[in-house]
Amino acid sequence: MQIKNASKLKMSQNEIPQSELSTLKKVDINILLNKVKIEEKNEIKKKFLILFGVAGSLLITGLITIL
Repeated sequence: MQIKNASKLKMSQNEIPQSELSTLKKVDINILLNKVKIEEKNEIKKKFLILFGVAGSLLITGLITIL
């Protein structure tokens, strides 16, 4: 029991066993692509919101100046 614990203590923080390393480096490309698509959709929604806000404020200002 003590020998196993001693060997674990000798292993530094930077050294990761090969079996754990292979599981840590797996990345699903579909998840990343879906995140990018969602971010692009959110950017488009923000741009339209700003555009309609500017257009609405110009419309309201124009109506007030006409009256």
